[in-house]
Amino acid sequence: MKIVVKIGGSIAINGSGMDAEYFSRFLPVLKEIEKRNDVSLCIGGGKIVRNYFASAKKLGLSDENMEKVAIEIIRAHVLFLSSLTGKSPVLSLGDVHSGNMVIGGLMPGRSTDANAALLASLIKADMLVKMTDVDGIYDNDPKKFHGAKLIRAMDYGTLMAFSKPGTPGNYGILDSQAIEIIAKHRIMTVIVNGKNPENLYDALALKTGTLIR
Repeated sequence: MKIVVKIGGSIAINGSGMDAEYFSRFLPVLKEIEKRNDVSLCIGGGKIVRNYFASAKKLGLSDENMEKVAIEIIRAHVLFLSSLTGKSPVLSLGDVHSGNMVIGGLMPGRSTDANAALLASLIKADMLVKMTDVDGIYDNDPKKFHGAKLIRAMDYGTLMAFSKPGTPGNYGILDSQAIEIIAKHRIMTVIVNGKNPENLYDALALKTGTLIR
């Protein structure tokens, strides 16, 4: 099976950069999954990028220019993860090939989630998995609303109702561009809590998180 796994910055990148402890737990899971699957990865920006945004806003840097800075930081994440896993780095769309790649930021105005979905569409992946810091898609923001209910499964039409514009560094569980790509190309997608990397096994077996198909 051909899979794209988006590793959210919220779970894998701290204020100093790549979280070594997290990746020490993630890599054995990845190696096990790669025995039977072609896995490409997408990495987010995380706390280090949000810290840059906070400082840049105080100094009056525009969102567009800050996004350019953020993309360069995320490209460093891509190169790190590429070196760690032996996968090919994708720094532009011209670098995309059949599989076994790492992608992150490409251009201003598009989130890493959207780039993960775009990669999944280009290589005709069987599944896209987003590993994040919540259990899936909820009917309300679980960080703000006590009692918010996890949605276990939805179709592409229902997913479109969750399409909302985001802002750099704050795109939400899935931004509108990612949702549009997933729905247009009918990419089976699982949103899962990735704090424990072993949850990826259950995500691939469709036993946890929110399933979109």
